[in-house]
Amino acid sequence: MIMRRITITSVLGLLLAGCGATAADSAPLEDEAGFLAGCRAELVEATPQAASWADAYCADEWQFAGKAVPMADALVALAPEAGSTVVADMRAPLTSVQWSSATEGKFGDLTTALSGSGRISFNWQKQMGEVPYRLFQALRIRGVTLETLGCPTFMGPSLGREKVMLVKPEGRIPFVLAVYSRYAPTGTEYGVYEVDADFSGAVPDRAALAAGRYPGGGGRAFAGEPTGWVADCPDPEN
Repeated sequence: MIMRRITITSVLGLLLAGCGATAADSAPLEDEAGFLAGCRAELVEATPQAASWADAYCADEWQFAGKAVPMADALVALAPEAGSTVVADMRAPLTSVQWSSATEGKFGDLTTALSGSGRISFNWQKQMGEVPYRLFQALRIRGVTLETLGCPTFMGPSLGREKVMLVKPEGRIPFVLAVYSRYAPTGTEYGVYEVDADFSGAVPDRAALAAGRYPGGGGRAFAGEPTGWVADCPDPEN
């Protein structure tokens, strides 16, 4: 495995340039040394044999988390402050999105879409592609609290994995975030990464989640219908 690293200076640059969020949207950052040490400790505790490759793996994870920081920054900027509601024009805080219409645009390598009712999605696909984002890790680096709501299960790993979280930025109304990730299982197929967020303030209960009534639920690219629902699972990109 090729070790790829990204410095904390680069991550801060992404934070500032990623989506035009103001200084008030900033949050504490976990530094590179802390991330790498924690990542290695967790890996080796779970699998002692990982000691020989943990450093390279964690360096990759740090890079992928850094690449997702602008997306994390955009989501936090969209979350309404406590006592308020989502902005009427959700495009306004996202100054780095190149909007091609009132509802669709490009955000770096990501396609962005607004679907109304306080919802936004980010999508990435690439033939033979390795998913280069770790959004949940990026949010954790930002100091954002995440609560797992659950995960649908699919018939096999080639159909991808998905996780639904309640994201709780400090001073802002929590929002529901679903991330679906699928590596290209063969050389001719596509790697897929789909992110859906709902800023309405509504949090689905277990029955609604299991029925696919959450942002992005049901009809995931290349995935068949879920076969069940579990209370927790690993991050979908791992």
